[in-house]
Amino acid sequence: MLNKNNLKDSQLRILFVEDDEDDVFIIKEMIHEGMSTSPPVIDHYASHKEALKQLETTQYDICMFDYRLGAIDGIYLLNMTREMGITAPIIVLTGQGDQEVAVEAMKAGANDYLTKGKLTSETLCNSIRYSIQLHHEAKRREEAEILLKKSHEELTRKNSELQDSLKKLQTAQNQILRSEKLAGIGRLAAGVCHEILNPLNIISGHVQALNMERTEDESLAEDMNSIMEEINRIEKIISGLLKFSRKGEVELRFIDINQELDSVLSIVEKEMLLANIELVRDYSENLPRVFIDSDRMRQVFLNIINNAKYAMQNGGSFTVSTQTIFKDRRKRRLSDKRITDSNEHIPGGIPFLRISFQDTGPGIRKEDMNKLFDPFFTTKPEDKGTGLGLSVCHAIIEKHSGSMEVESNYGHGATFIIDLPLEVSQEKIPVEMDSAEYNL
Repeated sequence: MLNKNNLKDSQLRILFVEDDEDDVFIIKEMIHEGMSTSPPVIDHYASHKEALKQLETTQYDICMFDYRLGAIDGIYLLNMTREMGITAPIIVLTGQGDQEVAVEAMKAGANDYLTKGKLTSETLCNSIRYSIQLHHEAKRREEAEILLKKSHEELTRKNSELQDSLKKLQTAQNQILRSEKLAGIGRLAAGVCHEILNPLNIISGHVQALNMERTEDESLAEDMNSIMEEINRIEKIISGLLKFSRKGEVELRFIDINQELDSVLSIVEKEMLLANIELVRDYSENLPRVFIDSDRMRQVFLNIINNAKYAMQNGGSFTVSTQTIFKDRRKRRLSDKRITDSNEHIPGGIPFLRISFQDTGPGIRKEDMNKLFDPFFTTKPEDKGTGLGLSVCHAIIEKHSGSMEVESNYGHGATFIIDLPLEVSQEKIPVEMDSAEYNL
């Protein structure tokens, strides 16, 4: 509890509402006597209307209301004060002690209730000090509760971020384990491919020998030619698999992009036909060769193709197209003009080779468009996708100084567009790419 000296260094401002002049004089004298070291400023009003008007513009440390104020009482004035949003402590004074009035006043928000007939300078001043102290403590407690609430919210947020980080870490660890398994499978597949090629070469040799020996047998020659076609098809598929499983040095060279696309499509064409997916090749002829790492680029193509195949589980159409476009050097504006001669001069334009992959699947939701190339983002079930494929593809294309974009209207399929620069020198593309980073 506060003693007499707690407020000696600060001058209080008190609002006193009392319609009895004698009581006003007596109570003011008591206050000045009890707080003589630092006399407070006392604003006295006999009317509750004047008091409420004063409360609109002046901040008080404490208010004292007489219970009897003519047509109204102190409880009414107390309620009006609280409705104005004023939280200053309030003491209700009455001429006669009434327990019911005291209870009513305290319920209405009074800090103390005093009977005038029993007042002394000490009891009145102690009540003022005590009420102010309780008010200050309540404010500090409220501030502490606000700080505690903010701290709790911050702790909850940090905990949520920690849980998200732990989930991402666990996901990354799972991806590393999965990548190691895939790498092992790749090495196994490479070994199996080599083992298959050995007897396949022997079979091919025998078929060719039979063709040479039995040239007069047209029926046998026809069968041998069919066998050789299938042998060549097997060799083509196995060669494609070996290229994907290889982790050698990066090899940048000028490539015929249509041939590269065909080498990838030959691996998945049969599967797409079985899945009732029509494969359409819309290649421009006489395209300029593009300077790329063919192994990495095949990884990009295969990832996009597999995503499209997964999206069209009820069948559909998948179109792969190539063309040469150019972008304005200043406005970066695209032109759909095709270049059929690699030596053709394009005034002010930068030539790009555009590769488009269009499917007729369900498309991509608008809210997912900006997250497609984020690591670990996937709309597939956990056992169907890692969420790394497109992010790695995007990184590979950027390493080639190109761009990779997607267009989709949800419910109407999606189109992935890759633009690779044609005016590029070996110095513009990193000579080394981390095989582990870009191995899908």
